[in-house]
Amino acid sequence: MDETIDIRSPEIKQIIEACIGNTKLTARILFPDRFTLPFSKLHPKVFYALDDDSLQQVVIAAPRGFGKTSLSMAYETGKIVYREKKFIVPVSCTASQALLQSENLKRELLSNTIIGRLFGPMKSNMFSQDQWITETGTMVMPRGSGQQIRGLLFGNNRPDLIFLDDIEDSESVKSEEQRRKLKEWFFADVLNSVNRAKKSWKIVVVGTLLHEDSLLANLLEDPNWHSVHLELFDDNYHSNWPEFMDDAAILKMVETYRKQKMLGTLYREYRNLPVSKEDAKFKAEYFHNYTPEDRKGVSETVVIMDPAKTAKATSDESAAVGVGLDMSNNRILVLDIDAGNYHPDEFITKSLDMCQRLKARVLGYEETSLHEFISYPLENAMKKRGMILELVPLAARASKEDRVAGLLPFYRQGEIYHNEKACGGLEAQLMSYPRAKRWDCMDALAYIVPLLEKGERYFFAKDEKATEKEFDSVENKEEDFELPPDDNEVFEGWRNV
Repeated sequence: MDETIDIRSPEIKQIIEACIGNTKLTARILFPDRFTLPFSKLHPKVFYALDDDSLQQVVIAAPRGFGKTSLSMAYETGKIVYREKKFIVPVSCTASQALLQSENLKRELLSNTIIGRLFGPMKSNMFSQDQWITETGTMVMPRGSGQQIRGLLFGNNRPDLIFLDDIEDSESVKSEEQRRKLKEWFFADVLNSVNRAKKSWKIVVVGTLLHEDSLLANLLEDPNWHSVHLELFDDNYHSNWPEFMDDAAILKMVETYRKQKMLGTLYREYRNLPVSKEDAKFKAEYFHNYTPEDRKGVSETVVIMDPAKTAKATSDESAAVGVGLDMSNNRILVLDIDAGNYHPDEFITKSLDMCQRLKARVLGYEETSLHEFISYPLENAMKKRGMILELVPLAARASKEDRVAGLLPFYRQGEIYHNEKACGGLEAQLMSYPRAKRWDCMDALAYIVPLLEKGERYFFAKDEKATEKEFDSVENKEEDFELPPDDNEVFEGWRNV
């Protein structure tokens, strides 16, 4: 900041006042060298969770590279310079890491010229490494996970801000015993260190999901905590922060992890999805992408609709999956997926669009107690478009867990192939099975099994394919050989083989 600026001027006073309770503005004004990129569309959720004092228990799952530590520094600095907190306890994975982050915060308060010009000196007579008090009267006492927090007092004040930043590491989280100990320490010590008779305390847990049974994962599921779940990219590999990593960089990173069979790690680190390492049924090595040459073997294309399980005209999770069948080569190709929170009419439109795009002549849909709410609008929309499709209702047999499990033999035998640009969401859900948060994509694909059964479509045996090739070579020599029916001829029906 320019030394000639009068901090008593109305303009500067206005800036100082605007930063009160505003972490976004505090970060921009006080730390311009740290926050050089534009904030993403994800950041407002974080700022809201931090700045709303009525939210006393906040958990934030943020991807790698999101700047969690810098955000915590900006947030804690704001609470110090504006004298909003009396006793701050920053917590890291280890005591040494906590001390390091504490020293970084202290260094900024002492050497940041903008802070010095706007708020004056921050150093007091008590400024040791393990605990220090600012000139504004705030005590800062860093702690490592597992260290004593309960019972801490600064004068008559218990901790009124506990900020836990990445308190789990990739090694300790693998141990069930270590996870249990951390959880016990958190609920016994951390949560009981604040004065619950007051409403001025706040506990913030920030981290990246490292295990499906981690403390972070459990808190995200706890309704007593305000949770913020952030992902660097979506199911279609579109970046949620292009200024940090654009779509091309995301695709390159995904391909690198895929080649190394590390998609589970990618989804945990960058999408905070709870992918199981120990007991995963669908493993990354089961996923194969098809080539343009593979696509040539497709003889039939179908689309499967898995509509929302409600008759209400509101958004819910729905998915349409386009599938190409190459029965002679024992291949099922997942050509396209459209999933999201769609209204019923939107979902029908998107499903029919997919049918036209893929030239599908069969449309299967899940048949539930809401049959009439999907069948008539679907047929009506088809007639308005002048489309002729065979509609195949598919009964929701067994549970969704059992339906999806029916895909496992096909994946294990390498018989299902993916469109590499359309199946990110499907792969994430499969690797999270059976603990997935969303089921729409994989449940829709699971209906390919009963659809094939209804149509009596079965894979060829290897010797049967060889015999067929020999038979074809003989028949091709016959003068009266008849060509197969043209694609434009009337479709005889899914159940007619």
